[in-house]
Amino acid sequence: MSQIIRNKGPCNLDNIPEKAIGQEYRPKERILACFPSWLLPYAELARIQQPLGFYQITCPFIVGVAYMITTSVFLNRVFLLSLWSIFFRSAGCAWDDIVDMDVDRQIARTKVRPLPRGAVSTWAACVFTVAVYASGSMFLVFLPWRCTIDALVMTFSALLYPFGKRLFDYPQLIMGNIGWAIPMAMHSLDMDPLAYPAATSCMFLYFSVVIVMVDIIYAIQDVEEDIKVGVKSMAVRFRESLNFVISLLFYASSILLAGAGVTAKLGIPFFILSLGGHAIRKPSSDAEQYARFSGVVGSSFLIIGLVIEYCLRPYSIIQLLS
Repeated sequence: MSQIIRNKGPCNLDNIPEKAIGQEYRPKERILACFPSWLLPYAELARIQQPLGFYQITCPFIVGVAYMITTSVFLNRVFLLSLWSIFFRSAGCAWDDIVDMDVDRQIARTKVRPLPRGAVSTWAACVFTVAVYASGSMFLVFLPWRCTIDALVMTFSALLYPFGKRLFDYPQLIMGNIGWAIPMAMHSLDMDPLAYPAATSCMFLYFSVVIVMVDIIYAIQDVEEDIKVGVKSMAVRFRESLNFVISLLFYASSILLAGAGVTAKLGIPFFILSLGGHAIRKPSSDAEQYARFSGVVGSSFLIIGLVIEYCLRPYSIIQLLS
């Protein structure tokens, strides 16, 4: 991994037009231009303008459901878990904006978000967050009851995350709990993750490490301003050795993914496509470029490899462990 992770330096707060803080603000994203002015702040709170984030949050669930029994069950569980994860992600982003509102006002990149610029009240944002989460929770009714417990575990982590940035230097470790999507997906199939501890642990830790790595890369763009404001993160903590830390996480995730394949006794499609696709995830200091190309391509190959692995066998992948 030859790419060097570099800080881009702080943005100039004075370069942001004053109208961006007022009601006349119109974002540059095309998808947001489709929303009426009264609905625009809520679309921004839900991060509608960042569809790749929805893809990244649903990927762990799709991979977890790769331990399927029949195609009909596979499609049903992927559909339900994906819908829940989309609402979960939107509610989590809105909650993060509510808690970080005062901090966001001091950061160039975030001062134009709905709450800092006064486009929506704190009360309205809270109601919106609860409504979005409640709407997503309806899909849990169609899943085994253990999935509700898993959802609560992930929700607790999401609620805690914005406070972690104030308390200690490793808030990304809290976000890594998104890897809990693996046991939740297995529970959706009435499978016990503890019955396959090695395979479950490797895949859970793989996604946790990848999420931590991605969030560190994302946080690089705000390092200098975070230091001034007092926001803590692994990007701030390891700002002098970011390349080493991200390289370490990258290779650790590769080992964990390989371990998941070995312990689950997966075959050539997984190791060529899934593991090979992960190698495409060469971290970049440009968070947007990394998400649009490396992250998406790597995740897609991971899913494709597991799907082909399933198609080549008339039974569940996880049954090989029995």
